[in-house]
Amino acid sequence: MSYTELISTMTISSDLPTNVNENFRKARFQNIATKTGTFTVFSDDTAGSPIDIYLVTTGSSAVTANLPAAGGDYAGRVVTVMKADAGSGAVTLDGNASETINGATTVAITATQFHYRTIMCDGSNWIVISSS
Repeated sequence: MSYTELISTMTISSDLPTNVNENFRKARFQNIATKTGTFTVFSDDTAGSPIDIYLVTTGSSAVTANLPAAGGDYAGRVVTVMKADAGSGAVTLDGNASETINGATTVAITATQFHYRTIMCDGSNWIVISSS
């Protein structure tokens, strides 16, 4: 077994907490929100606790998940929208204004329970990176 020598500029009292906190900040935690009607993705983010997964219950009504404008803070963000119930209503992802999702302004999630789309913002549009 070998050990790495401590860097002489690091002190346990001042640098360790910062380094540990930075590692936790970079960790990927999943925050979940449930929705029963039309909503805007990320509008219910709270500081330090962004929503990563939306579980949508439709019943017999259609629900639209409106996407925010793709630029700025959303570049690189990933979100999953899943139909959580067995109701007949479908879920539609709707890009902001003329922004697209894989080239289309809207993408449907079928009315089948547990079907989902995971999308990522590329800074100007949205890309489906996983789906069922």
